[in-house]
Amino acid sequence: MKGFFQKLREGEQMLNIAGLTAAVMFLLAGPCWSLYAWAMDLGPGGWGGLAQPDTPAASSVAEMEGLERFTLRLQGTADEYPRLEYFFVDGVTYWVFPLDSGEQVAGRFTLENVQREKRDGIYQECYPVGAWREWDLTPEERAAVERDAPGLSTTGHYVDMVGRHRENITEARFKAGFWTLCLLAGLISILFTGFHQDRQKRKEADTTLPRDDLERWIVGIYAIWGQFFAQLGHRPDGRRDMEARRGPIRIGGQPMDDRGQKFTRETLEDSWEITSRQELYETVDYMSAGPGLHKCETQADRAWQLCRSMQLLGMGFTAGWYSRKEMVERSCQVGQVIQRHFRSWEELCEGFLEGFYTWRLGAYGPEDAQAALRERREIYQELRARPDSPYRLNWYFPMDPERRLRQEKQLSQLEK
Repeated sequence: MKGFFQKLREGEQMLNIAGLTAAVMFLLAGPCWSLYAWAMDLGPGGWGGLAQPDTPAASSVAEMEGLERFTLRLQGTADEYPRLEYFFVDGVTYWVFPLDSGEQVAGRFTLENVQREKRDGIYQECYPVGAWREWDLTPEERAAVERDAPGLSTTGHYVDMVGRHRENITEARFKAGFWTLCLLAGLISILFTGFHQDRQKRKEADTTLPRDDLERWIVGIYAIWGQFFAQLGHRPDGRRDMEARRGPIRIGGQPMDDRGQKFTRETLEDSWEITSRQELYETVDYMSAGPGLHKCETQADRAWQLCRSMQLLGMGFTAGWYSRKEMVERSCQVGQVIQRHFRSWEELCEGFLEGFYTWRLGAYGPEDAQAALRERREIYQELRARPDSPYRLNWYFPMDPERRLRQEKQLSQLEK
């Protein structure tokens, strides 16, 4: 027995114990997830889940009041899906749903559970399972809602088509956590000796830090936004983390830990309505090689489109949707477009700031736009002064792998 534990500490029995533990985990993870999904009312037909054929469709406020659960079905046109107005309450997005009765109600929903189809030549959407909920607003919030969405039939209730979907963990994450707990229990003697070292390695290995000058150049394209984004999503009270703003310049603006990944994915969904790699690539293609770029009339328009295209590619990597290699390859494609349209870091950054101001002005008004522009310009100046500033790199850094290889060979020969 003493020899067994000695081998255990040395790791020689790790594969045997890991295999046995994996078998137990495989048997228990599924039932435990089913119990969790039942308790949280997840899955098709559940609150916030996919509507089923037998889910009643509500078409008026009166029907919503009389139904425990229901769905909403909206028709668009022969050319596009329904387009909804939206507004914000304390940073949360609410959408305005027009009903067949002529009434309008506010609601929230999970984008991934919207079912879209084209029936009889008309684009239609079937929304997740919802419930009619009392809307607990302060007098100030209620006044703001009545101002921002004056057509609502009521501000006392709203349609909740989210349920517990945003607070729950996915099945894959649940099982991963369950398996981790089982492994910790089964391999405690092994982890006792290696836990500290492994934890230190995990802390030191930060996958969103640029590894070379190419990645630093890529991150530099959206560094103004990146350092603004870095200061968000850290504090429970919602305050900005100025230390993070002046900290490492990261791919996607956030570390690739659970908090950073979750915040990045939530931002992609809430701000861009992007919930998958495919949707992200389609948006990037539209902005960097499609109508989003072709319709640009000024350098500011182009900078705004192209910088955000590169930004999205960084965010997708931080979200864990594709590999580092794929992120770099896609970013180099956008980088080549950027180098064709701009001649320097200064021209690109000034164009981006002008494009940002134009967008902010239209969305929030002059006072907010001026304040936001001042903050972005402060970040820009901070970046320029940093010793590790990406703006110190050659603007025409080669995006083509073969060209970079030739350049490296030439430098190597000169050094000899």
